[in-house]
Amino acid sequence: MILKWIPCHRKQERSFRIGSYTFPLCARCTAILVGYLLLPILFMFSPFLYWWYIPILMIPLLVDGYTQKWKWRESNNVLRFITGLLFGIAHTILIVLSVQFLTKILI
Repeated sequence: MILKWIPCHRKQERSFRIGSYTFPLCARCTAILVGYLLLPILFMFSPFLYWWYIPILMIPLLVDGYTQKWKWRESNNVLRFITGLLFGIAHTILIVLSVQFLTKILI
C-alpha cells in the first residue's frame, strides 16, 4: 500500500474514524494530501496566485503543531485538518509557481 511510504506518526487518536474504520493517516496528513489534490484546480487560477500566499497559509500549521509539541495546549482533529489543508494548499501553490517560474526560464 502506497500510504506506508508517507511519513506520518499514524497515531489512532489523531486519525479520523468512520464507524470501526480508522484512517491510515492522521487528520493533518490526510488534509495535506487533500490540499495536493487541488493542484489541477489551482493551475486554472494561477494568474491569481502569489508567492506571499505560501507563508501565510503555512503559519497556522506551524503554530498549531509547535504549541501542541511544547504542550501549551492540545489540538483536535478538526483544527489539525484545517491547518493541514492550508499547508497542503500552500505547498501546491509553491509547486505551481515553481513550475511556472522554471518554464519561463528554460523555455
